[in-house]
Amino acid sequence: MASISSLGIGSGLDLNGLLDKLSKAEQQRLTPYTTQQTSYNAQLTAYGTLKGSLEKFDNLSKELAKPTFFNNTTASKHDQFAITTTDKAVAGNYSVEVLKLAQPQTLTTQAPVTDQTEKLGTAGSSDRSISITAGNPPKNVNIPLSDDQTSLVEMRDAINNAKAGVNASIMRVGDNDYQLALSSTTTGEKNTISVQVNNDDKLGAILNYAPTAKSNAMKQTVAGQDAEVLVNGTKIKRSTNSIADALQGVTIDLKTTTKKDEPQNLVISTDKTGTADKIKEWVDNYNSLLDTFNSLTKYTPVKTGEAQNAKNGALLGDNTLRGVQSSIKSALSAAQDNPDLKGLGNLGISTNTKTGKLEIDSTKLNKAIDEKPTQVANFFAGNGTDTGMATEIHNEIQSYIKAGGIIENSTKSINTNLDRLNSQITTVTASIQSTIDRYKQQFVQLDTMMSKLSGTGDYLKQQFK
Repeated sequence: MASISSLGIGSGLDLNGLLDKLSKAEQQRLTPYTTQQTSYNAQLTAYGTLKGSLEKFDNLSKELAKPTFFNNTTASKHDQFAITTTDKAVAGNYSVEVLKLAQPQTLTTQAPVTDQTEKLGTAGSSDRSISITAGNPPKNVNIPLSDDQTSLVEMRDAINNAKAGVNASIMRVGDNDYQLALSSTTTGEKNTISVQVNNDDKLGAILNYAPTAKSNAMKQTVAGQDAEVLVNGTKIKRSTNSIADALQGVTIDLKTTTKKDEPQNLVISTDKTGTADKIKEWVDNYNSLLDTFNSLTKYTPVKTGEAQNAKNGALLGDNTLRGVQSSIKSALSAAQDNPDLKGLGNLGISTNTKTGKLEIDSTKLNKAIDEKPTQVANFFAGNGTDTGMATEIHNEIQSYIKAGGIIENSTKSINTNLDRLNSQITTVTASIQSTIDRYKQQFVQLDTMMSKLSGTGDYLKQQFK
């Protein structure tokens, strides 16, 4: 049987060319399906873009929908301590004097050790261990030591690996003179360390330490100490350098002591700049969202009877996008229940009539924040549940982007249509291939028949010569 590459040899006809044209004509049956497939995929991508833009705007709206956001405060900066505030902080001036920093207790060995790798324990001691008690409340950890673990290096590693509430280190204090140091991992005068070597008196003579004992093998080189701070003349004492419960909503992280009789003036104030910056960011993000809307609904006019422009937005005429766009615009233009701040215009925020974008008069916005902070908070946040512009916008956007929301349902519908379309494409593709195979078979038969007829004709011509 003739192959496709040899079609036409027997008949002298361009059967390959004819088969190619018929194949291309058959492939056109797929065009409506693939065109719709491309459209559906473009819509899915567009919905992803839309959801991402809505989420960015929603995150900012959600922040402005929190009444507590407008209670945020800032603190003056100081070299001696760092301040972190929450919305619970009370604005005011505070005199802060750092008298002492909290520090951990440190113990060091006193017995002379000339080689940090030398085995210091009694060889062959059974059940040798170090018991370390540290912390408040105290925690005891027992650390087994083999004969190969009694050098300063090995004991350091064993102690650190045991997580016993102390950090072990080796100090070279002179030529051929080494000491093992144990420092509590927690600060404070009550966070003391006890060390007891079990079943090895030789090693115990180097390491044993009890806070209440009159004599010890190890020496306390740094005493555990609490932090002490004077705030408005009141002494505050804590076991750590991070004090979070002295002033409401304020955490003081101590760095160094202040000079004697030179307290620092800590100023905590309402974060008006942060409020203005967040509102400006919110406006900018709305304008970016508007660009996304415009891009996804782009329309290029065409002449009557012409097909739509291929560069049109993937969600042109889409009801879901129009719905969320309308909802947000309605919320932006709605009057709020405020004595003096009923609309965005009262905050210096206006709409450009040509572009639809929001524009800010910073002077007017800052004046509203300075003079009417409570009303500004109420304007955006309301009760944080169902009133306030930002709250209403957040709730509206959530109905679109949340799990099981409008966008998810829309994309599910598209995916269902895509699945059905893919099944149809598979069926049509199989039908096209079957038709092409049938054409090919018929052409092979035609070529064979024409070849035979040609051979018969040549024979008859020979007979009548």
